[in-house]
Amino acid sequence: MGNAARKLDVIEIHDLFPHINQRFDLDEQIGEPSGFGAVWLAYDRWLDREVALKISQTDLSPEVLLCRDIEGQTVRIYDYFRGENGWHAYSMALLHSSWRTLSSWIETHRYREHDLQHYFDCFEVMYDALRGLAAIHGRPYSREGRYVHADIKPANLFFLCQPKKRPNTVFRMPAHQDMVKIIDMGISTRRGEYNFAGTLAYDYPYKQDSRPGHDLYSLGLTFLEMLSGVLPNHPTMEHKARITTFVTAVSSGSAYIDNLAVELARQCARAATQPAITARSLLAWLDEQLFELNEASLLLLRSIHHQLPGALKKDELACAAFPYMAGYFGWKNQTVGRIEFLKEMIADMYAQGLLVRDGSRYRYFVR
Repeated sequence: MGNAARKLDVIEIHDLFPHINQRFDLDEQIGEPSGFGAVWLAYDRWLDREVALKISQTDLSPEVLLCRDIEGQTVRIYDYFRGENGWHAYSMALLHSSWRTLSSWIETHRYREHDLQHYFDCFEVMYDALRGLAAIHGRPYSREGRYVHADIKPANLFFLCQPKKRPNTVFRMPAHQDMVKIIDMGISTRRGEYNFAGTLAYDYPYKQDSRPGHDLYSLGLTFLEMLSGVLPNHPTMEHKARITTFVTAVSSGSAYIDNLAVELARQCARAATQPAITARSLLAWLDEQLFELNEASLLLLRSIHHQLPGALKKDELACAAFPYMAGYFGWKNQTVGRIEFLKEMIADMYAQGLLVRDGSRYRYFVR
């Protein structure tokens, strides 16, 4: 059955919703096609602001209540309307031009070989998406407020695309605010209920009921699509070796970061059948494995990867890296003590697996 909402024109909407006619000026349909409704750009004369207006022939009240109940990264709902002949609508905050669907970002991103910074960006997006899912899935040991989104995919993740180069960190995304908004809660359910309305390409193929792990499975597919621009198939998610092959084909250029991407995708895949793997546990794991690592080490890793190709002995690498690290530490002059400090950093990075060493010649490099 086609999407009847997308076929409505302004006059038909005004006939179905007299209250909308009194309050809103409709401009145009926005957003990506959905099977459950249409979204219009509208001007709310009462609030004196642009809003997004969702219209559907299905009951939107559960979606509205869910968005209001969840303290997390969903879009703010303003008002709810019942129309004629079983039609429903609600107005919500409009995400302006800096916000894009993740699918739009994937389609327009210029994918390059060994793009380590791109991997850092994708990990940041994943971290914030996991924060949003943690709110939707509810608090541990609580029987209330536990939901499953049931349709996680790039088209349902809005992303605040404002990367900025910062001198003292490899992470570039907006700080101190939500970076990802999870939208389209139209088929979301409570845990354990039956729900087979998700998007087949992203939905866990063997599900029998709704579980938080199914959202994480879908997010794992989304993560690999972010990294590569290509959506992997479900058989890829079934084995770590296949995920490794997929990531290796679009390698970041760093074995440590590649392995981290493989393990994150694998953990998301395993979450579909292992309840102990949750959004919160993955956040803790990412903190330990990446976001709580020494910032200077990650900056040095990126500098070596981008600026210092080839293998160098420890003292050679320390001297070559000095200009790139001087700004971070506030150094002006190169001294023996500072070079020794960088050599110790290099040794620590090798011990952590951030750097690789040619055993016979003791030369260090990123892969």
